[in-house]
Amino acid sequence: MSATLTAAAAKAKARALGADLVGIARGAVLDAHPPDPARPQTPGRITPEDSRSVIVLARRLLAGTNRLRGADDRHKQYSTELVLSDLEDIELKLVYFLEDHGYPSITVPPAHFDARHYDPNGDTRGPLSLPHAAVEAGLGTLGLNLMLLTPEFGPRVILGAVLTAAELEPDRPLAHALCPGESCGRCLLACPADAILQWGLDKSRCAPLASPYGFGYLTSHLERMVRAEPAERAALLKSKESFMTWQSILRGVGVYSGCTRCVDVCPVGRDYEALRDAQDEIAERTPEKDARLAGMAGRATAGDRGPHFARSARWIAATPGAR
Repeated sequence: MSATLTAAAAKAKARALGADLVGIARGAVLDAHPPDPARPQTPGRITPEDSRSVIVLARRLLAGTNRLRGADDRHKQYSTELVLSDLEDIELKLVYFLEDHGYPSITVPPAHFDARHYDPNGDTRGPLSLPHAAVEAGLGTLGLNLMLLTPEFGPRVILGAVLTAAELEPDRPLAHALCPGESCGRCLLACPADAILQWGLDKSRCAPLASPYGFGYLTSHLERMVRAEPAERAALLKSKESFMTWQSILRGVGVYSGCTRCVDVCPVGRDYEALRDAQDEIAERTPEKDARLAGMAGRATAGDRGPHFARSARWIAATPGAR
């Protein structure tokens, strides 16, 4: 193993490969603090021998597609899929770099779900919670709907990670919350599924839009075909729904890339200035959503952050001693 491999060298290589953000967390810290102890997503469950360090990478989304307002925009889905594929390529090349220095390493792709965490209602999870790992690696803090916010790009990033046997100096988490929380709530106002809670997310509502042509869409379409009368099956087979399923399986478009309305309208991040003229006005805003957000804000002012806050306070970084 190379004694010359340092955290700075590993991060410099990741940036040279195209990562926009990179940070390092200790695998042992992530193992000790699973976001959900009942369904742990920790590096030690992937590889207990080769997860001393977790290198978290972020690739920024494209400003042009974040300026699009649609919740089901095919062009946005395709562009996001390209960014995702680019990040996976960066991860792979970083693993080769680490292994050339003698340290066994493994990728944690952004679009990879752990069969042990399959949930037909949409709360399917990966083997490692990348937003939580990113907080521990100093890239940002969690927002009202528990998405990662970064100082540079707000939530407009795709995350990946590399687990490695190398003992690399970790980065320090940010000390202060980036999300304004209940005093902002733009993500809640923009969500077409009304899925955003007070420091939580209703994934059963979010998943059909976040993955519009994913597994749920595929199974529903196949079920319609199975239940259809014989005369209707040929029409269903040649329908637009079948075409979208085929195209999505072929390229991944709309499977791991879907609605990004909460991402588009979030004012956190230095990049939001390039989006402001397109996204400041929220078409999905309703009096009912305004009232729900006002209720959250009133409770927060009175010291009630809701039933989900305490569980995530470590990664929201919003209270003294949360770490």
